[in-house]
Amino acid sequence: MSNRDQEQLREALFELNRSREREAMLLKENAAILDAISSITGSTNKEQIFRELRKVLSLYIDFDEFLVLSKPKAKTSYSCLLTTNPKLNSIQWQHGPKFSRVLEGETIVLFDAARIDEIKTLNLCIKPELRSALLVGICSELSDSVILLLGNKVGQFSTNTKDTLTRFRPLLERAVFDIEHKEQLTRLVQQRTVELEQAKKKAIEANEAKSKFLAMMSHEFRTPLNSVLGYIDVLSNQLNCDDSQQILSQMTTSAEMLLALIGDILEITQIERGNFPLNRRWIDISKAINNSLAYHQSLAHSKGLNFWCDMTIEEELDVFMDSSRLSQVIFNLVGNSVKFTEQGCVDVQASLEGNILNIKIKDTGIGIAQRNIEKLFTPFVQADSSITRKFGGSGLGLSITKHIVEQMGGHIELHSEVSQGTTVTVKIPLQVRQSISKTSIRPHQHVIANGKHVLVVEDTKTNQVVAKLILENNGFKVTTLDNGKLAVDYMRKTSEKVDVILMDLSMPVMDGITATKKIRAFNQHTPIIALTAHAGKSDRNECLTCGMDEFVCKPIRQKEILAIIDDVLSTKLQSVDCVES
Repeated sequence: MSNRDQEQLREALFELNRSREREAMLLKENAAILDAISSITGSTNKEQIFRELRKVLSLYIDFDEFLVLSKPKAKTSYSCLLTTNPKLNSIQWQHGPKFSRVLEGETIVLFDAARIDEIKTLNLCIKPELRSALLVGICSELSDSVILLLGNKVGQFSTNTKDTLTRFRPLLERAVFDIEHKEQLTRLVQQRTVELEQAKKKAIEANEAKSKFLAMMSHEFRTPLNSVLGYIDVLSNQLNCDDSQQILSQMTTSAEMLLALIGDILEITQIERGNFPLNRRWIDISKAINNSLAYHQSLAHSKGLNFWCDMTIEEELDVFMDSSRLSQVIFNLVGNSVKFTEQGCVDVQASLEGNILNIKIKDTGIGIAQRNIEKLFTPFVQADSSITRKFGGSGLGLSITKHIVEQMGGHIELHSEVSQGTTVTVKIPLQVRQSISKTSIRPHQHVIANGKHVLVVEDTKTNQVVAKLILENNGFKVTTLDNGKLAVDYMRKTSEKVDVILMDLSMPVMDGITATKKIRAFNQHTPIIALTAHAGKSDRNECLTCGMDEFVCKPIRQKEILAIIDDVLSTKLQSVDCVES
């Protein structure tokens, strides 16, 4: 083999070895890139991305300082996002030609970087001086980032190191874009969450304010209604003229409609505030349903409607449920049927199948379009505004009824066709038992007023006058006082026997609850009946807990107040009989 051939062979072997070295290096770099992809993909922010990049690059590129500069698109100067030298954190970098080139996709090697203005600024801050630099840029939708690898020696970086950094650029660009997009979404979600929380808080506060306002207005409306209905009751007993009685009857109906509207508004606020408990007890279900139908049966007949009731429930059965709420459900549903039926009939069916109470009300009324049925169960909404103008109502009845039925564990269905009528079906699960014989129950002893002394504690003069007129016209002796403190003093000092106290709750100087507690400290036996425009269950419980015997909601009606006075005095009489026997 000639010398020339040997020389060519040596050159070929040398190039082969170099190719193998380059191949090995590229394989190693590719493996590093794959590792970097794994690390960077798991990053949660840009700083973590560049920190992982620095670890990988340190295996293949010899650098003395690592620096990442970043700025939002709208800014002109860069701040330090990540650095290996804390002294560089405070430096602000202005955008220049070199940064523009790397952000457009170029990778730049500065063999003698000390001549560049940016590096000159750096060299004023750190020692030893930096002589070389390797730059690459990442341009995303939201920000610009420049990565600088810095060296202390002139010519520290080569075209090979430039190629190595260039190969990492697409990976970095994708990772930064993904992170920024994720961060943007996160910020947006956080912003929307804060806005929603604020809106929710405002809505809750507004709803609470509305509920308090409606409850307060209910109290304010009931107070004058107490006087109106009280005077009507008094006049009804004094006037015998048919025309006068007819006028008083119409006045009573109008006042009671207003009272029912106030009651609906108060109940819907209790539902919204979650303060709508059930008071379950064993009741005669047949009697409860019949009593609930009596009023509307009479009303239907007065309108010329046929009113049918088919009840297939054994009379010997009792059920465990809230009787007043059941009556309210039936009253609302049958009331709607009678109200919206001009001719034809209203048919009520009630049955007990196992432990399920089924109530079906069918009418031949105006009917409801299918698209409007869901609206009916929304508070303050009726199917059509013309219905409100023609028939009146608050649009609360069905919403309250649905809530009561669902709270009892049941459900309500409504099927209707315009001009054909409506069918409402209610199903409620119940506990059932055989009725307990009533013969063993001691009969109620009615009490004759016969000059019995009633102390009325009420701060409103008109309410005092009404209560006094009703009671005196029915044979009671009445004393009136303006506040709880006067009542406490009177009960301490009086030598007269007081048979029952009617105690208002909201009064100046001393309220009814406080007065009752003070009276109970020295007098345990005199019955005390609460008078209040607040109709909530919590109000009733507070009254009974403090030592009161009964609870009456304003407006006070003659029949109701006389019945309750009779009841508490009869209970007292029976207690005395039991002690004596």
